[in-house]
Amino acid sequence: MSFDPHKAVHKATLPALRDRLGDALPASRRDRLAPIVFAGGLLAIGALLIKAKPRIGHVPQPKQFGDLPRRSRARRAALTTRDHVAPFAPTNVTDSLGRSLMLGGAALLLTRLLDEAAGRDGK
Repeated sequence: MSFDPHKAVHKATLPALRDRLGDALPASRRDRLAPIVFAGGLLAIGALLIKAKPRIGHVPQPKQFGDLPRRSRARRAALTTRDHVAPFAPTNVTDSLGRSLMLGGAALLLTRLLDEAAGRDGK
């Protein structure tokens, strides 16, 4: 295969060219740092959401009818089930989003760092 740099390479041939060259082309510094920068952004946005607690993310209280015992068996069962389900309801959506972003950012950063430590294939 001869490659003429003066000929324009069509966009459709780039994936085929990349597959043929494989690991012969080293990853650019930009490609290697992009996941780290992205993970840092996720961590920063997540921390900001948790710290700021914007009012827009506040969730109204779902338990509105109190905790007094109910007479009917069905209502007692509903009360008991409500009390078991309530801890899973969010109190502030932005806190949940912030924690998810921080978890995703940490996982992305850790994966990239471990990939860097593992090195290239065959080396």
